[in-house]
Amino acid sequence: MQAKRILAVDLGDKRTGLAIGDTETRMAAPFERLENLTPEALAAAIATIVAREQIDVLVCGVPLHADGSIGPRAKITEKFITLLEQASGKPVHRQDERLTSVDAEGRLAGHFTRKQKRQRVDALAAARILQDYLDAMA
Repeated sequence: MQAKRILAVDLGDKRTGLAIGDTETRMAAPFERLENLTPEALAAAIATIVAREQIDVLVCGVPLHADGSIGPRAKITEKFITLLEQASGKPVHRQDERLTSVDAEGRLAGHFTRKQKRQRVDALAAARILQDYLDAMA
């Protein structure tokens, strides 16, 4: 089976983190952060990245409540996933993203200034989403 390139999305209100990986190495790496875009512009920007980076699979983190229920933020994410599927022409897999941003912030604690952490945390959270997805495939 040929390796597939995967792009993960950690959707935020202002900043969206992206991570990239593949099914061969099963390793995720922070990739990019997009800021201050409307949902439509964000979906279009990600679709451009999908084409440029020859992405086969998209994964989007869905922020479920601790009990697994869907809240307002998850509903917003589901609407965005629809936009992203339309813009990219690819199905988007969903991955539970509970505590991924908290984990990313914890990994950066003590190593960077507040501004530096803010610049890195979104893509690092996306990498955690993607790594969780890859691990679940095993």
